[in-house]
Amino acid sequence: MQKTALFIIAGVLTLSSVKAQINWGDYSHSYPDKLQKHPSVLGLILAIRKENNSFWQIRDKSNHFHTLAKDSSFRRFRPKEILARTTFDTACAHFFLHGVGPQNAHLYQFRVMEYPSKRIQVPWHGITRFTDSTLIHSSGLPKMAYLGGYKTSLGKMLIIDVRRVDVNQIVATSLIAWESIKPEITSIYTSETMDKFLQRLQSPWMPYDQSVGHFSPVLTVPATNTNLIFSLQNGTFTKKQIQYELIRNGRVYTPWRYNAYDNSFVWIKDYPPGSYTMRIRYSVQPQHIAQYRFEVAPLWYQTNWFRLLAGMLVAGLVGLLFLLIRQRLKTQQEQFNKTKLQLELKAIYAQLNPHFVFNALSSIQGLINKQDIKGANSYLSDFARLMRQSLQQSQKDEIALYEEIQTLDRYLKLEQLRFGFGYTIQVDSTINVYETSVPILLLQPLVENAVKHGVALLGEKGSINLAINQSNNSMIVSVTDNGNGFKEDKATSGLGLKLTRDRINLLNKFHSESQITLAIRNAVSSGTQIILTFSQWF
Repeated sequence: MQKTALFIIAGVLTLSSVKAQINWGDYSHSYPDKLQKHPSVLGLILAIRKENNSFWQIRDKSNHFHTLAKDSSFRRFRPKEILARTTFDTACAHFFLHGVGPQNAHLYQFRVMEYPSKRIQVPWHGITRFTDSTLIHSSGLPKMAYLGGYKTSLGKMLIIDVRRVDVNQIVATSLIAWESIKPEITSIYTSETMDKFLQRLQSPWMPYDQSVGHFSPVLTVPATNTNLIFSLQNGTFTKKQIQYELIRNGRVYTPWRYNAYDNSFVWIKDYPPGSYTMRIRYSVQPQHIAQYRFEVAPLWYQTNWFRLLAGMLVAGLVGLLFLLIRQRLKTQQEQFNKTKLQLELKAIYAQLNPHFVFNALSSIQGLINKQDIKGANSYLSDFARLMRQSLQQSQKDEIALYEEIQTLDRYLKLEQLRFGFGYTIQVDSTINVYETSVPILLLQPLVENAVKHGVALLGEKGSINLAINQSNNSMIVSVTDNGNGFKEDKATSGLGLKLTRDRINLLNKFHSESQITLAIRNAVSSGTQIILTFSQWF
């Protein structure tokens, strides 16, 4: 007659906690019932952390147990009563051998084997460790052998065998299986069904009209619903054993956090409209996640049509504001252009003013009186060419540096005929005078200032130097004379310099990236130097 092998799931014994090999009070202890009836009897005690107790209602047995129960080769050499438990976290399971102390430990050995791989974690090994006084006191049990703490990965099991050495017979066996668990949402409650949830919470034994796990795959609730409760399968959980995360519209709305209640449900409140995914996991196995989708319908002012209408209204207001700003900027631009034109006209008048014309005609008359018909004709020709060129160029905003230099050269030649001074024009060889442009008639008032206020009274001793150089990306123009010099505050009273400063201020407004600055200072030995800097000009 063949007997059926049974695994006896031992009871749980919990005592006070004092630190020893383990903190006895933090563990649940499983052992055969006969250990309580006969304190000196031989038997294995299995200790696993209490957090696992919550999950025994979900999965208290392993498929490995059933497989070995049918394996006659496994049962043949082992005792009938085998201690078997499931665990779920990554902590070690600890084993004690009741009935074995220092006096008889030499009679026993133990082995730890992984299943189903049958890999040996600990080969047959003698017993050398025993419970200390602290653990003896906290457990209330006599001194016994401590076999150690061991673990394996999820889906596997450890088999701990104890054998008596003199008869080579296994006298005690314990099985500990690490099982995978994943939360299962069994019921969902809303604000409308809150009374049913409270009734079930108070009286969990009463029948419930909703079948477990049978509800809409995607729940839709109105925006006025302020409560959603996700009830999990049976179990008594603490706050830190359950974690949840809330995803809204594809983004994390509530990051992973511990549950707010010591119970088997997750309760969320006050959430805005959107598409949600509730994700729930057990802290001991965070890789296994249960999730459920639900929708929260928007209020009327949160709907797309209302947003479209409001968007059109806002777009209309923004468009009107844009038109007003654009018109204002256009008016300002027109005013700038008008000011620019006025300053350019003033610059032309300052260049070709009646004093200059009068002096030029006087010089021509003097040449005629001296019978210097050739000189008079040359002067008159250059004067006419200069006037015509200046009037033609005045229609432009900028001209090539080469043309500006020609204009200045003609002007200096005319004034040289009158006053007899000498002048030089020097241009840095790195500057391309044909491709580099300058504002029209901006340099001429500076040269005219050097003639009238600098060298006019010096005759042939007078000297003017016009230098154009490049410094990095800037162009430096300096006009130097050897006259008596003058202070800058007096120079500002001249019409030519005033108009030049006005033009520079206007040009800087139009070209903020390329600023122009004007500086006046006394020369090293005598005279005056005017420096015009064109920043970021190349």
